[in-house]
Amino acid sequence: MTVPRPLPLVAAFEGPCCAGKTTLAQRLLTSLRGLRAAFVPCYADHVGGGRYLPRQEAKTVQERNEALQELLAVEAGRFATTAPGADVILADRSIHTLLAHSYALEIMTGIGFLAPSLRLLSRSPIPAWPQLVFYLDLPQEAVCARNHGKFPADSIYTDPQFNAAVRSYFLRLAGQKTTCLAWLDAMLEPAELARLAETRLRQVVALRNTQGAI
Repeated sequence: MTVPRPLPLVAAFEGPCCAGKTTLAQRLLTSLRGLRAAFVPCYADHVGGGRYLPRQEAKTVQERNEALQELLAVEAGRFATTAPGADVILADRSIHTLLAHSYALEIMTGIGFLAPSLRLLSRSPIPAWPQLVFYLDLPQEAVCARNHGKFPADSIYTDPQFNAAVRSYFLRLAGQKTTCLAWLDAMLEPAELARLAETRLRQVVALRNTQGAI
């Protein structure tokens, strides 16, 4: 009898824009000797740029839910391209990005976005919920310094209140036991950042292989 291969472990890279998520994920892709790793691009890269994604700013829960439905289609598409047989999938952002943005919009507007977003995403079979999340913590001043015109000055992605609220979402997530979250200092040298991330990733993979679950 053939024993089925376990599902790959999904490790997501989160954090504000310009934190180095893509760079770190791609660096690990080439350094994980002994593990077959696949890379999943972020939502914007998958569709060819952020202009092809729905607006983050929403004025009603219905508007936010409609945006999430579009993003779920992107989620399905970006994971559909993953090569079969991977032990680890390195995802540049995850479904937690969408929830964090809903939480940030709730903080900024006072509209209860998070609970409806969580219900919608939890009931969908599409999301690849990560077993390990790396949060790359980057100070707001460094976000602005690293931007170099990638995002316009009025972009929500460089807004201090928005980024602080997103960070708060991941602090809340770190306090839960359903997801393993590794908090990383994005100001570290890339080589050191990759070393820390690889060490943590291998620990989680080894624990998963031993216990069958995290």
